[in-house]
Amino acid sequence: FFLEGPRHNAPSTIFLDEIDALMSARGGSGEHEASRRMKTELLIQMDGLLRNDREGNGGVFVLAATNLPWELDLALLRRLEKRILVPLPNADARAAMFRTLLESRLAPEVSADFLAAQTEGFSGSDVAVLAKEAAMRPLRRLLHVLDVGEVG
Repeated sequence: FFLEGPRHNAPSTIFLDEIDALMSARGGSGEHEASRRMKTELLIQMDGLLRNDREGNGGVFVLAATNLPWELDLALLRRLEKRILVPLPNADARAAMFRTLLESRLAPEVSADFLAAQTEGFSGSDVAVLAKEAAMRPLRRLLHVLDVGEVG
């Protein structure tokens, strides 16, 4: 299973991003048998890691991330020792992100603080996507003009 490599190369870290996609609560009527088996296998492997850790043969750190902690399987939550909430960025953090991501691309009449105020509730990922989209918009307009010019 995928935990054998990290066990063999301990100390090591396993990062499971968007664990909710893999370990949502079991028992739903639409849950496929293969999904249930995979979840069970992951829990068994994690039990092995915990047992090795108690016996002094550990050295594998498991870190998981999710945007939907309320959808995680309770059996998984029992195996994860700590839970850390990473809140959404506040206005100051979002403004700093816009300054970093857009650098000199902001028009003089648009401030990073204004953008931050308009994006309450956005995650760091949301801000990054918005900044990328904003940076690409002038290029898309130019490509459209060039494409239309070729047709005419």
